[in-house]
Order: sequence, then structure tokens, then C-alpha cells
Amino acid sequence: APAIVGPTTGKRAKISKELMASLQNQRSRLSMVVLGHVDAGKSTLMGQVLLQLGHVQKRTITKYQKQAAKSSFALAWVMDEDDSERERGVTMDIGTKFAKTPTHDLTILDAPGHADFVPAMITGAASADVGLLVVAATPGEFEAGFEPSDSHHRGGQTREHIILSRGLGVSQLLVAVNKLDAADPSWSRGRFEEIRGKVLPFLQANGFKSHRVRFVPVSGLTGANVKELPTSSDVAALKEWYDGPTLLDAIDGFLPANRKVEEPMRIIVSDLFPEGKGITAKGRCVQGICSVGDQVLVLPVGDVATIGRIEHGKAQSASNPYGFSKDESGGDEKEGAERGKVAVAGDSVDIYLTGIDIARIHPGNVLSHVDLDLRPAVKKKFRASLMVMDDLAVPIIRGAQALLHMHSIDTPAVVSKLICTKNRDGTVKRQKPRVLAGGASASVEITLDQKISNRNMPTAVPWAALCYDEVAIPILPANRKIEEPMRIIVSDLFPEGKGITAKGRCVQGICSVGDQVLVLPVGDVATIGRIEHGKAQSA
Repeated sequence: APAIVGPTTGKRAKISKELMASLQNQRSRLSMVVLGHVDAGKSTLMGQVLLQLGHVQKRTITKYQKQAAKSSFALAWVMDEDDSERERGVTMDIGTKFAKTPTHDLTILDAPGHADFVPAMITGAASADVGLLVVAATPGEFEAGFEPSDSHHRGGQTREHIILSRGLGVSQLLVAVNKLDAADPSWSRGRFEEIRGKVLPFLQANGFKSHRVRFVPVSGLTGANVKELPTSSDVAALKEWYDGPTLLDAIDGFLPANRKVEEPMRIIVSDLFPEGKGITAKGRCVQGICSVGDQVLVLPVGDVATIGRIEHGKAQSASNPYGFSKDESGGDEKEGAERGKVAVAGDSVDIYLTGIDIARIHPGNVLSHVDLDLRPAVKKKFRASLMVMDDLAVPIIRGAQALLHMHSIDTPAVVSKLICTKNRDGTVKRQKPRVLAGGASASVEITLDQKISNRNMPTAVPWAALCYDEVAIPILPANRKIEEPMRIIVSDLFPEGKGITAKGRCVQGICSVGDQVLVLPVGDVATIGRIEHGKAQSA
């Protein structure tokens, strides 16, 4: 069962014992983003996955083979449903499908691999719990996708997708070494180990834990080792050395995600369309819970709407594509009907809203609780930790203009202040740097053209990226643990009058003039007589 995490803010949502018990017993729900360089075979592999899981009919693939310019495009068309995508043979936007494994109900987010569509990839990665990285094993193709940038050309998207996905909160990653049947020689163990030896150190250097990363050899076109290892002689070379899981077994082995069900409700809107007298909003519930009949606040505009209907995405069955069947939730029909009226953290849903004009709500808006104490902050300026890509050609200076991509929002931004650069352990390396070069980790202040709802910054996971000089830079809000017990680390001392002035940094909590503080490790008690904040001088 998925882990249910209790509140961290002290503001609890009201959840009945019956519903909580139902949530504890429900199947795990995961969102999986599919990453990789353009033409690595992501859409084809996902089409093969849906076909072998029984979510796509074989005759549908046959029809696509007749219609496509190349028969090999047929499986990719399962994910690439837009006419322009099919005509170009390139994924341009996030393709969403639903699938069921023995353990998980999966939302598959097929991200584009072309450099021109990085914002769409950011939207998918920010909505994902886990990731599937697809790398092509054919000669020269892996190198083209994984090589770093230099002064002459921009490198492949594999590295950028890895850095962005980790920065946007993906912690479990499955690496599918695709097209290994087309390597030289076919199903070469040496080629598999070569790719693994290059990719794994890069993953570890960017924050992925080795025990949360797995490598699986597959062929998306033929389906070899996707669901099972064929008995044909074509894969005899693979059987000689590989005894690990199939791709679907490895996907089923993902750990369930922790869900903050008792946190204040937040739903991020990704798409909208009018329906009858109301609006249907597509989105993902990132924390909390809501149900039919609840009133929600649309931020940042502040309008109130009412939930009239909640629809959950479900995996289609090839034998029953229209879904006319009894409840598949794992419980009885009544329990499934009740669960269908509720959106819980981790659910991708369509919500029918009434009482609001469609001109007042946009993709990227946040639906929250109407209570003042349970709504997120709406800000135009915030501090954030920022990781600068190694291939950044133009250094970042104060006043640099960029584009902020936050879930479904694209808005102009200005780096209004360079606060400090940081070491890998998070300690301050240099205060008030003049520039940020490639590879730097820094704390900055970002100012936007418009106010946005930032969910709940003190407890938010990584959530956004900043595009500057055609390079996407993952950022996350600075974590200010104001509600934690007060801690001030002393960095310098000097006597002053009858007391002492201590220079230092408050790393968590809060204190004020007149408070008594304990000096550790000696254990003496002192009283705060004055607090002075550092200020920028004016010329």
C-alpha cells in the first residue's frame, strides 16, 4: 500500500477513518515520466508496453502500420496522437496514458526529447514520482545523446534530462538500454556495460542513489525483454549473460510514493476546456484531498469555484476499450464509486468546476482550500536554490532575464539578487558573488512579472526550472524551517560594553530581543539585548 505521510505544517485536513482506511488499502498510484534524447525510441517503447499490458488492441497497431510513412512509427503513434507529431515523427508535447501493473496504477508521461521542447519535458518531470530514462544502444546514437556541450555545439538531451528530473523531484530511475538488438554485435554485453559505466556515475553525481537506479536491456520495436524474454534464437546472445528483470518487472518494482494526504489541498491545473455551464480542469493533486461538492479557491486570482464532478484516468483494456465493466479499484462497487468522488494526493484527475468564468482560470493556476490558514502564499518575489548547468555559455549576473517554467506556467523572470554560492554540502562558499558560471550552486532572489501561487514554499519539493541562454536550470524554493526549534550558529565574537556581540546565521526557527538562549555545548544561558541585520550600503 502507498505510504500516507502525516502533516508537517500543523494544519490538518479533515479525513474520515473509513476513507483513510480505504486509502491505506488501495493500489499504489505512480506518475512515471519517460525521458531521453530525441529518437531514442521512447514513444515506440511505451507503445510496446501498452500493447503487451493489453491496453492497446493489436488491430490498432496494424491500422497504424498501414497509415504511417514507416511501419516502425505504428507503436509510437499510440503515444503521439497529434497530427503534427505523427507527420514529423517527433514528440512535441507530453503524451499521457494510463496502465496497470500487478502493483501500480501508472500514469505514463511521455516527454519530448528534442531540445526545442524542454518546457514540455519540465512539465512532465515536475508531475512525476518516478522516471524511465531511455538510451539508444546503436553505434553513435548513445554518444550523440550523452555527449556534453562544447563551444561548437550543444550536447545531447540525455544529460539535461537527468539533471532536470533529479532537480524536479524524481528520485527513482529505471534506465532502459533500448535498441540493443541493433548494436554491434546484437545484444552485446560489452555495449550494455559500456553504457552503464558512463551513465551510472553521472546519475550518482547528480543526486541519484545507486540502489534506486536499475538498468534493463530491451528492444522497443520487437518487444524483446519488455514483458518476457522470447525463446527465439534472435535473443540467444542476451540470454547468455542477462538474468535480470524484464522492463515491466522493473517498473513494477518501483517503491510506492509517499503521499501527504493530510496536508492542505493543492491541485495544479494543466489544461482547461468549457463543458456545459462549467469548466473541466485537468490537473494533478499534489497534496491533500478534495471531494465532490467542496468549494476551492483558484489562485492567484482568488475566485471561488465548486467541484461538481471528479473523473479519474483509467487504463483501457484492449478486450474492453470502452471500459464498460465492474469496478476495478480492488474493492466492491460501492467503495469504488465513493473513491471516484474524491481526489487524493497523487491522483491525476479531471475536475468539473462551476461558479467561475473560464477567463478567470488558466493552466498553471493552483486549486486550494478556501480557508485562509490552509491556502498557499501568492508571491511575486522569492528566494530559491539554483543549480547552474555545466554547459552554460553566458554567466548569470544580477538583472539577468530568464523564463520561469513552474508546472504549467511559463512566465518572464529576473534574477534580482545573487545572494551566495554554495558548496556541495550546502554550506556558503561566497557571499554576494558577482556572477554565476556553469556548474555553480547558488542561492538567488527571483522577481516575476506577475504574482504566482507557489503551493507551499517552506515544505515544497523541487518544482520549477529557469530557462536562461537556452539552458534549463532546475531550482527549488529555499527551505526556511521557521517552525522548527531555534538554532543560530556563531561564526565570530567580539566584546561590546558589558556584553558580547556574536555574528552568526539563524539556520532554523525564530528569536527576538529579550529572549533567553542556551549556549551549547557549555550550557550557559544568555539574554538577547539587540539584533542587527546586515544591509546593503548605498553609494
